[in-house]
Amino acid sequence: MLLLSDGMRLKSFSSATKGTKGTVKIEVEIDDLWDMGFFLRELAQLDAKQKAKVAEARKPKAKPEPRQQKQLALPAPRIALPGPDDEGLA
Repeated sequence: MLLLSDGMRLKSFSSATKGTKGTVKIEVEIDDLWDMGFFLRELAQLDAKQKAKVAEARKPKAKPEPRQQKQLALPAPRIALPGPDDEGLA
């Protein structure tokens, strides 16, 4: 949340929506340039925290160990050739 000190005045604000997200634009008039510097530094810190949170969420997770591939079907049965002792051989 932004807090305005004595030398800062809210000059104007507006809002817009696009889809499910909204944007608010705030214009602040600041008398003292030192106050402006501190205000901009606070905004930069806020921006850095938000970007760090997004980067942490995007970090790739550790890859799981590769599993053995599942057998999708039964293997073909072995060909049963008659042996030399089997009947039916000439």
